[in-house]
Amino acid sequence: MKIGIMGGTFNPIHNGHVEMASIAADVFGLDDVMIIPTGNPPHKSKDDILSKYERYELCLLSAAEYDNIFVSSIEIDRDGYTYTIDTLNELEKVYGLKDDIYFIIGGDTVLKLEKWHEFKEVFKRCKFIAFGRVGIDESSILNKIEFLKNEYGAEIGYITADIMDIASKDLRDMIKSGKSVDGFIPARAVEYINRHNLYT
Repeated sequence: MKIGIMGGTFNPIHNGHVEMASIAADVFGLDDVMIIPTGNPPHKSKDDILSKYERYELCLLSAAEYDNIFVSSIEIDRDGYTYTIDTLNELEKVYGLKDDIYFIIGGDTVLKLEKWHEFKEVFKRCKFIAFGRVGIDESSILNKIEFLKNEYGAEIGYITADIMDIASKDLRDMIKSGKSVDGFIPARAVEYINRHNLYT
């Protein structure tokens, strides 16, 4: 099987994330995509971040309408900071996944992969699917992909797609100011956010 994994804080998850998962599955023939919300992200401030359980619930609600997208609690169940290499180890131990794992990332993340914890080992353990956006200069990303391939043997596929371009922070700000986020966040997740007064 070919499994896509998409990690992130998802604070909150939005339609752009779900679109990336769905498009990656279609283009690369993935059997399933596993959304993995982080427990304790090592590179982000804890300010304005929902609890890992609330973010997990929002992911569950957002994936509910898709047959091939599901959510794993593998990172929120782990104590301490969360690194991709630890998640790959856990996926192999729990699910027996060794081959054909595709890590789905935004194109700008390609430029930061060498800063990831044990990135050389990560390159050996999974492939990547990177997303560029329509209208964005992608030359630096494509050059970096070529460099990582030649230098480390990294396998990175690239997709340019017209996906929703909005940051989770912008959505949090919209909610705080009382603006509607309908159309930006899956409907079931919006209902949950409103019912529990999240981000207000």
